[in-house]
Amino acid sequence: MKKDSRIYTYETKNSRIRKYGVDFCRSYHGQKHSIRKRGFESSYDAIEWANKAERDAQLNTGTAKHVTVEEYYHQWMDRNEKYWSVETYHDYHMKFKNYLLPEFGKYELRDVTRDQFQRFISKLEKVPRSAGRVGYSSKTISTIKSYMSMLLNDAVYSGIIPSNKLRNLRIKSNVGVQNSEIDVKTYDRAIKTADRILSPGYLAAFYLSLVALRHGEILGMQPKNIFEDHVHIDLTRTAHQPEGGKTKTPAAVRNVPITPKIYQLLQGAVRYARQLYLDNDKQFTSDSFIFVNEEDASPWSYTRLNYIFDIINMAMGNRIAVYGSGSIYVDDSDGHHIIVDSNGQIRFATDNGFQPGKKSMVKLTYNIMDEYTGIEVTNEDGSKILVTTQVENVKAEARLLDKSGREIANATIGDKANVTILNNPHIFPHKMRHAFATFSVPVADDPVDVMKIMGHTDLRMTRYYDNGTKVGQQKIVNMMERLG
Repeated sequence: MKKDSRIYTYETKNSRIRKYGVDFCRSYHGQKHSIRKRGFESSYDAIEWANKAERDAQLNTGTAKHVTVEEYYHQWMDRNEKYWSVETYHDYHMKFKNYLLPEFGKYELRDVTRDQFQRFISKLEKVPRSAGRVGYSSKTISTIKSYMSMLLNDAVYSGIIPSNKLRNLRIKSNVGVQNSEIDVKTYDRAIKTADRILSPGYLAAFYLSLVALRHGEILGMQPKNIFEDHVHIDLTRTAHQPEGGKTKTPAAVRNVPITPKIYQLLQGAVRYARQLYLDNDKQFTSDSFIFVNEEDASPWSYTRLNYIFDIINMAMGNRIAVYGSGSIYVDDSDGHHIIVDSNGQIRFATDNGFQPGKKSMVKLTYNIMDEYTGIEVTNEDGSKILVTTQVENVKAEARLLDKSGREIANATIGDKANVTILNNPHIFPHKMRHAFATFSVPVADDPVDVMKIMGHTDLRMTRYYDNGTKVGQQKIVNMMERLG
């Protein structure tokens, strides 16, 4: 094996153990760079480190050749880790790991073209996803494109590539949009549904979302921060700061007014949490988190709040389940949980707040060969839910028709899935922050009060959260007609 001039050997003074070191220089753009390190156990380890160190120096000075996306990504992330928050770093990491590196990781930076990325975007718009969804939203796709473009811009500034070929690449708007708008009717129905079906602990967390607390601020709630007329926010629990960390911005440290009902719910949550801590031989203090798991009194995971909203969505929409046994489960719009087994027997489940129903509201459907194909459920308002199991390429198809027979919504259950939500209202924690701004800004004496409750540093951000309402827009139109 040819000796590597960059590597040398030496013996430690005390134990006389042979070690390996690296010592060499390179010139980039006329400047000398020394690369040194000692303490390697083998020549292989020393050579491996020397190769990486030399490549990193080339990347940092813009002299590297044939740089791949994956190679530059790691160097770029290492360089920026100390400047980014934990959440920002993780967000970049997950977007590259899940979307960009599998597609472009082995490409050289200079070979990432506009046409290639456009095809990638088209694939993201149509890719099958869970719960019968298809494609990612414009916002998600735009974020993915933006992150890739930022990496390429950095490579341009570093002199690795001459230009970013993705500049000015446009993303279609309103593709798979997870709408942040919510009307008063849906908002009120969400609250009534939550009151009906959620356990006290879940309900307390839900109600905190109604006063514009962020996801992590809810999960980070502690007894010491709960007062009769407000909650104090000074930390946040996220997926990457499970023990709690600083708030998103200094302005997010704030007092948020609460109603007597929210205070009562939080009192109940504290009592329940204290008992769970005791049952698991843990000390409960004013610094303990109040939203914890029943099994071991450990704090909820970051996804638990999303799960709570999923429960509400299921109860507000029409949950349809079709299993391999042939049984069909339907939650209609009137609080009934209908079960039809494979031989056509109809029954109603009455646990979890569901109401007993009449078999006459459920009709079995058959094809021309007199084969059982699904069910038809009639809601009290005359609308109908149709579930058909004999559908090509999927397990089942569900449709919601209004009382005139016009289709309002449809969904499919794929071969690998069992459940879908028909007419899903798609409420989620962050949507409630938008709802708070939308409903409070028009009635506030001073919009700055809304800004402070939401923890914003700029009133423009608060107004961005205000989606407006159809009622308010109609009032403006009516006023303009009067002026005309």
